[in-house]
Amino acid sequence: MDESIGALLALDGQVAIVTGAATGIGEGIAHVLARAGAAVVVADLDMKGARRVAEAIGAQGGRARAVEADLSDLAGAEAAVGAAVEAFGGLDILVNNAGSYQGSGSIHDITPEMWRKLRAANLDTVFACAKAASRQMVAQGRGGAIVNITSVDGVHPFLGVNYDTFKAGANFFTQTLALDLAPHGIRVNAIAPGLVLVETLDRVRRGELPPITVPPSVPSGLRGPLSGSRGQHIPLGRAGTSEEIGQAVLFLCSSAASYVTGQILAVDGGWLLL
Repeated sequence: MDESIGALLALDGQVAIVTGAATGIGEGIAHVLARAGAAVVVADLDMKGARRVAEAIGAQGGRARAVEADLSDLAGAEAAVGAAVEAFGGLDILVNNAGSYQGSGSIHDITPEMWRKLRAANLDTVFACAKAASRQMVAQGRGGAIVNITSVDGVHPFLGVNYDTFKAGANFFTQTLALDLAPHGIRVNAIAPGLVLVETLDRVRRGELPPITVPPSVPSGLRGPLSGSRGQHIPLGRAGTSEEIGQAVLFLCSSAASYVTGQILAVDGGWLLL
């Protein structure tokens, strides 16, 4: 292979923040970006998990720093950006992965508090981190890449009126932000994962965490026979992995995607085809 082709995916000398990277999809993304050469800030409320991931990256020869922050708050997002600048000298990549689906459900069963909690986790974090990161990128004057991790549920409703709505909002935020930041050479895209088997789902199945969705008190089309059948008939015949989401993120952050912005890339094994 021509070396110039392989170099398209190299992130040597670049600095990335991956939010919600203490476990699951974020952990997989952090490892992929580190293997591509980026220095990675592992940002999460779970400092123990963030340290574990950062140490694992270091043990594999990469560079990483764990940061504890409430990323739904602008001050927390700015602290994560500040940590990246302090530790590695700047910021080139933001991956907005932090989020939650705990407490999704029907309009009849979710409370205003549940609505606000999922908005903070899935939409406020995207806004706060994008604001803090883009401010640093503009000041540096060398462009950058932002990748928002959304969901197929933000394209085709399935899980809950709160979760699905905020993921759809994150998709549209991606497109408006791409237009907003284009004059500065900052590309903004999103990955919409389908079914990815992560530790959180395993812990729910084992009863260590509460159910993802609130049981419906009245009949609901969400997670019903019609919508539920999509998740059981993925065209590629299996769930995805965190590594595969990370590989798609790497593409969007790399020079191979230098003319790609404002796009929502479904990494779902064909889920949205059904």
